[in-house]
Amino acid sequence: MTKEIQGVVLTVLGIVVLRLAVGTAYLNYVKESLRPWLLVSGAVLVVLGVLTFVDVVLRRSVPDEEPESDDGHGHGHRGPRVAWLIFLPVVAVFVVAPPALGAFSAARSPAVPTLLNTSLPDLPAGDPVTLYLSDYVQRAVWDKGTTLTGRTVELTGFVLPQPGGGWQLARMQITCCAADAFASKVQPVGLPAADADLPANQWVTIRGRWVPGGSDGPGDEIPLVQVESLQRVEQPENPYD
Repeated sequence: MTKEIQGVVLTVLGIVVLRLAVGTAYLNYVKESLRPWLLVSGAVLVVLGVLTFVDVVLRRSVPDEEPESDDGHGHGHRGPRVAWLIFLPVVAVFVVAPPALGAFSAARSPAVPTLLNTSLPDLPAGDPVTLYLSDYVQRAVWDKGTTLTGRTVELTGFVLPQPGGGWQLARMQITCCAADAFASKVQPVGLPAADADLPANQWVTIRGRWVPGGSDGPGDEIPLVQVESLQRVEQPENPYD
């Protein structure tokens, strides 16, 4: 790989990172708080790529500049060919465009994550109150529904079909990036007949109330929500809790 190609690789990678970070596509892969770092990283890669081109031009403008070192067999060292593999992420983003994690990942994730918030304050006044699915799960499982009793909540997630029929409401949560994602899951009860068999990854917003019950095996705590209404929606701009 020549220095010119190395400059191309750096520049293209920087442009890809900037393209993701300027829009909202980066939210499929990392947390929203990492956007400034992506912008800085992309800018640095573009600058390094441009500087590489400048270095090549300056070297060629000097007549007595030493040529690339020869290995004794008539050709110089141009960098390892494996460096071309760095273009694979570029191809993945522009050609494949991997979506946010969905039902496939949720089905293979433990039902309830470790308690993230040791303090669970009362919900704000007014019904319905919009909650992240992970917040609802923590309040239902770790707080035994104390702060949910008598309240109407609004939950948004995607459909996770179950082997025996029916589906759960699920949403992935990430600590840093999609590689460490885990799922929050809720079992809707009292679904309208028209919504009893929805396709995987269909996003919905459920308005309902917490009711006791649900599976409570080790690592398999899935709380219930009594459905009052259900609306099919588009995937949110930020698909993760």
